[in-house]
Amino acid sequence: MNALARAAAAEWLKLRSVRSTWWFAGGALLTMLLVAALEAKDTAVFLRKHGLPVEPVSSVVEGLDWVQLIFGSLGMLAVTSEYATRSIMVTLACTPSRTRLVLAKVAVVGATTFLAGGLVSVLGVAASAPVLRRYWEFDAGQVTGRILAIAAYLALVAVLALGLGTLIRRSAGALTMLFALLYVLPIGLQGLATSLNAEFLNTLAAYTPMPVGERFIAGEAASGLVLTAWAAVVVAAGLWVMRERDA
Repeated sequence: MNALARAAAAEWLKLRSVRSTWWFAGGALLTMLLVAALEAKDTAVFLRKHGLPVEPVSSVVEGLDWVQLIFGSLGMLAVTSEYATRSIMVTLACTPSRTRLVLAKVAVVGATTFLAGGLVSVLGVAASAPVLRRYWEFDAGQVTGRILAIAAYLALVAVLALGLGTLIRRSAGALTMLFALLYVLPIGLQGLATSLNAEFLNTLAAYTPMPVGERFIAGEAASGLVLTAWAAVVVAAGLWVMRERDA
């Protein structure tokens, strides 16, 4: 086992050993099931009136506004909790290479969130099935692709939050910045575009993390690369800060 694999194994041991990880996973699952079921009920009422078909994953997509913050918090706490308890000193003593440490955290948080996000999405589809199944236009390949895209999106949001946690080192500040990037930034840019009659601001808003993620989930593969670039840049900034500052 090489050094990076050993560091990743240690990070996985820490992540699965703390209760907050399982609380976040359970919270994400309950939130998705609740939102998917409620959205399915509202959608069914609309479809009964208009007789239109619906994608099986539509209710799950509606739940992402809530679930992404939960998984983002999980990614953020993989770093900020260590700074809060000063256990980061022990971590750095065991893994002196800060680049290797951050890469190990990215791998573990990304893989864990991808698997958990996929499971939550599948169960969300199952929760909406009793109400919406008669209206579904079911294509197994399309449904699988959408669920994998949702899982990848949630993983990238968690890695983005991990980068913010590494950069800011405080849970409150990192969570605030994550909320601002996902929700406030695109709305703010769109508002400024209207006020200033500056169309280029609408273009910038379209390339912020959440709109890009929505297009990625809808099937636009290039948007996944943009979202990956967002996560990579923030993680790189966090790594630079970690290397330049004392723990």
